[in-house]
Amino acid sequence: MELPRVEPIYQRLRDKGLQVIAVEARRDTDRAKKFIADKKLSFAFLENGTGDAEVVRRLLGVGGFPTSFLIDRQGRVMRSHLGFEAGDEAKLEKEITELLSR
Repeated sequence: MELPRVEPIYQRLRDKGLQVIAVEARRDTDRAKKFIADKKLSFAFLENGTGDAEVVRRLLGVGGFPTSFLIDRQGRVMRSHLGFEAGDEAKLEKEITELLSR
């Protein structure tokens, strides 16, 4: 479960420009709201759309979960990650810090 591990990174780096947007791919709004509240997550959440507005597969090309993208200030995807295991947050924070320093 990567999102609770991303929250502390977001808290430490948001004042330096980090923005986090999570997309709920299953379109299960009630489940997502409960998860957000239970885990006390404070970053932005979007619900996956349908049809032409479907974000996860159609617009982002995501086929596996979880998938994360690090996007620079110009909107370019600099890195992507498929999967998330305990300890990956240290590598993720290092990559984010490097991008924020540019």
